[in-house]
Amino acid sequence: MRLSISHDTTYHYEDQVRASIQYLRLTPHDSERQHVLSWQLDLPRPVRAQVDPFGNILHVLTLDEPHDAIIIGARGVVEIDELREAEHESQSAFPFLRSTRLTEPDDALRGFAGQHCHQRRDRTALIDLMHALNHTMVYTPGATDVDTCAAQAFAGAAGVCQDHTHAFLACARSLGIPARYVSGYLYTEDST
Repeated sequence: MRLSISHDTTYHYEDQVRASIQYLRLTPHDSERQHVLSWQLDLPRPVRAQVDPFGNILHVLTLDEPHDAIIIGARGVVEIDELREAEHESQSAFPFLRSTRLTEPDDALRGFAGQHCHQRRDRTALIDLMHALNHTMVYTPGATDVDTCAAQAFAGAAGVCQDHTHAFLACARSLGIPARYVSGYLYTEDST
């Protein structure tokens, strides 16, 4: 499948800011499952690509002059091998076993993970866990904010995509399964 992607982000500030730094992880890389046919960033000034410790392509945009808006664009074409379901990682999985402030499991999350996965640690168990979390935590915009941790969202039985992700990461890591947060685009048949 060939995907044409056009992504624009605009930041508007109420007052001028003197300077800003943006860490941009908007550039996909080639992998076993995807091939980047073309890609460009439209930015207010030139930047250089680098690779962060997790293998992501990173650009650092530094604006040293006063501004009240920033417009960031990313465009390109990516080809996806729909038949390849998984990719093989060359990096160590150890960083993805570590909890963060947002993904620290409490007893409730550990118990939930154990109840839904038992001794299973395969893909099917993780899919079952994902569905169980989705059923338990109702998608509710405004129920949480960016600082809400997995345990709080789980206790409130509501949240948005990031809360479901944080709860899933907390559960998987509590079972000894490396898991990481990956963002991107979701293609659906009715997408334009």
